[in-house]
Amino acid sequence: MFTEHKEDSIGALGEVRLIAQIRDWLGEVVPACPEGMGDDCAVVDAPAGLQILTTDSLSYGQHFDDTVSAHDAGAKLIKRNLSDIAAMGGRPGYALLTLLCGNDLRLDWLAAFIEGIRQTCRHYNVALVGGDISSLPKGHFSSVLSLTGYLQYPPLRRTGASKGDTIYVTGSLGGSIQHKHHGFEPRLAEGQWLAQSGACSALMDLTDGLAKDLRELLPPQCAAYLHMERIPLSEAACQRATETGRPPLEHAFCDGEDYELLFTVKAKTELDRFEADWAARFPGTPLSRIGQIGANEGGKPYLDIKTNTALPWMKGYEHLT
Repeated sequence: MFTEHKEDSIGALGEVRLIAQIRDWLGEVVPACPEGMGDDCAVVDAPAGLQILTTDSLSYGQHFDDTVSAHDAGAKLIKRNLSDIAAMGGRPGYALLTLLCGNDLRLDWLAAFIEGIRQTCRHYNVALVGGDISSLPKGHFSSVLSLTGYLQYPPLRRTGASKGDTIYVTGSLGGSIQHKHHGFEPRLAEGQWLAQSGACSALMDLTDGLAKDLRELLPPQCAAYLHMERIPLSEAACQRATETGRPPLEHAFCDGEDYELLFTVKAKTELDRFEADWAARFPGTPLSRIGQIGANEGGKPYLDIKTNTALPWMKGYEHLT
């Protein structure tokens, strides 16, 4: 990723030539100026209706390491932001890319990183219209993507759930460090379907682990009563359990970076019909009915619905600890 040979690094090009090279690498996902790179600001058409904005970062040593290819790291940066758009039931729009790196970053590594961005933007119809480059000390690399989106339906937020609503999650959970933290697919189509369905009361994406994120959906004085046998364990969670000695369920609750959708369905919804409609529309996306929101009588946010006992897993990934 980094090199001691200046001729192989981004420092050999300098900022102006590097920006021109990045524009060439990005190809068709960069509109022509003034819509794209080349001026102080990009000029874009604002779609009618509500616009949504999100931003996310990707840092070497924090969000990826040398076991992740440059291409997959670039793709992850885009998909992290797309997962946020999915969590609002939105469609993606324009993006801005910021690179912060030491001048010893290998040029071929950056080319592969940008190729991952280009392919992912093209796949999800994202236009990258500008950004910024800034320097860091040698051996450091971070990138930031800011992404716009738009809504065709009222936004699905984290705070819409009520007592009696049913809790669902897509996909499987845990063990993301094995591959999924960069190999996931953002649930854009699923989020858009939930937004138009009228059945969903609250929605978010799972980034910091079920143990941390589920609390965001709970109304005041409420708890989540969970069917433990229905928590969808990934094969990676089971594999991690053999390595760590901790139960697979702990990995499902605490690992983070699953990038699945966690949502609630309104209490009066005919759940069998809802699930049948989901299966018909998304046969490749598993859906698990994992619990229900009820009154919090004992002060604990998560309880086993069969035994009414509190769960031991309360914390997911914490960014600042």
